[in-house]
Amino acid sequence: MHRRKFITGLMAATCGGWGANAGAAGLLARGNGALIDLGSGASMYERYDAEPEPDHFGIEIPRERPSFDFAVGTPQLTMYNVHTEESIAVRPMSASGVDQNALRQVNHFMRDWRRNEVKPISEDTVLGLLQIQQAARRNGFNDQIRFLSGYRSRATNDALRAGGAQAARNSLHIEAKAVDFSLPGVGIGPTIAMAKELGFGGVGGYSTFVHIDSGRVRYWGTAA
Repeated sequence: MHRRKFITGLMAATCGGWGANAGAAGLLARGNGALIDLGSGASMYERYDAEPEPDHFGIEIPRERPSFDFAVGTPQLTMYNVHTEESIAVRPMSASGVDQNALRQVNHFMRDWRRNEVKPISEDTVLGLLQIQQAARRNGFNDQIRFLSGYRSRATNDALRAGGAQAARNSLHIEAKAVDFSLPGVGIGPTIAMAKELGFGGVGGYSTFVHIDSGRVRYWGTAA
């Protein structure tokens, strides 16, 4: 199935179809290199990562573990890091449970690349991202997730804020509970619709990417 036919039915009616935001998504979807503003050291997208200040920093939000249909195989999470140009393909969840070795690989992939600092990423966030990729695949998506940001150290977050970025002071990226990403060829609207349909905590919509996190349910930006 052609990618532009990805979203049908309710999502197509709600979001305008697969290609509704293709122009906006193209900045990240078509690029292979890191999108860095050399003047500030900030990625172009990070200037506009205006995550609302969470009121539950340091608080674990209990949620049910995502379910997968293992009868059709063990789902694979595949991503491309626009900053480091690394790729990853792992199977973090199987019928026997969570694969800790796969999660360790994800932790390294989603590290704070500026400081080369690793922190365990929330399992809920990783499995949620896998859910989105699986939902996309059921509708014809066959590419890697374009990964933008996962764990962000306090030092990096503070430096970004000092440089003019709109990052929240207590961003859930600092707690390794958030991911910013895009799906090449998929509009931002349909990606948001999938994230909300799957019941994520935080979902933020921007012109070129989507933010998801395992915090409390809340929507902002174009996801509101």
